[in-house]
Amino acid sequence: MNNKKEKIIQLKTIFKTIAILLVIYILAIGAIIYFFPKNENKIVRITASIIPYPVAISKSGIVTESKLSSQLLSAKKFYENQDFSQVGLRVDFSTEDGKKRLAIKEKNILNKLIDDSIVETEAKKRGIKITEELIDQEVDRKLKEYGTGEYLKDNLEKLYGWSIDDFKKNIVKPDLYQEKLFADIKKTDSSFAEAKKKIEEAQSDLKKGVIFSEVAKKYSKGESAKNGGALGWFSSEQMLPEVAEVIFSLEKNKQSEIIESPIGFHIVKLEDKKVQNGENMAKISQIFIPTETLNDWLSGVKKNYKMFVPIRRFFWNNETRQVEFRDKTLKDYEADLLKNPINDPSIIF
Repeated sequence: MNNKKEKIIQLKTIFKTIAILLVIYILAIGAIIYFFPKNENKIVRITASIIPYPVAISKSGIVTESKLSSQLLSAKKFYENQDFSQVGLRVDFSTEDGKKRLAIKEKNILNKLIDDSIVETEAKKRGIKITEELIDQEVDRKLKEYGTGEYLKDNLEKLYGWSIDDFKKNIVKPDLYQEKLFADIKKTDSSFAEAKKKIEEAQSDLKKGVIFSEVAKKYSKGESAKNGGALGWFSSEQMLPEVAEVIFSLEKNKQSEIIESPIGFHIVKLEDKKVQNGENMAKISQIFIPTETLNDWLSGVKKNYKMFVPIRRFFWNNETRQVEFRDKTLKDYEADLLKNPINDPSIIF
């Protein structure tokens, strides 16, 4: 009987010891993740893929270290697997400068993941739900856009190390939440109705025969208000896709109907066309009424979210409502890059 009790006590002691060692191990790995520079140690990576160490916490949920590292690894793979040499660009994350640029990429990805979690939370508050069926429909649309499913699958694997499921989770689902949320905001925010009313008034004046430049001076905002809406020469790549699609289909001296883009409402006039260095160029004038962008709206909403970022190398700036570097050297390096971008696509794109 005593032997049986002793064995039970021994087993309990073993289990307690294992549990204590496991807790110590989890805490030790957590300390490495939170208090030391980015660690690519295999044991740390495997543990982080099992234990959901949070790197950002708010009422919108948590962003895990595993998700952040996974997306950073995919971004790194994307840049390293592209041949940018033909356009005079280079990527090298192994140098000291390269490591700093990778740290900037990590910070930007973390900010994006936080934004995605807030967008999803706000969308759900409005009754918006993204179903698997809707995600599959969007993927099917993209498969048709790329020609074949195999082409997309091969490129996802080659460029990002992603499967179709990774693509759904990391790109399609967040994009759908943004799209549906912004569409709902447009329906309920009076500023959008006011902006549309103004562009419709401008369109009405044009139909009455008022010359384009006068209508632009009366209604347009920003650069479009100057010089009677004249903006100069642009290639399609320099324009918003919604505007480019219309402007190059117009005849010279003709104007468009109302165009809606993510930044507002436009009426554009094609002044002239030419081909320069093999590229189609258009000289345009524009009447532009801005609307609030999703980023503008999101910046305001973030005031309602208290964010805790436990990683030592970052902190949450309550004024900018962004994750920023604690290290002044990195902050200064990032500021210099923004002023003087180098020939590195990881910074430019």
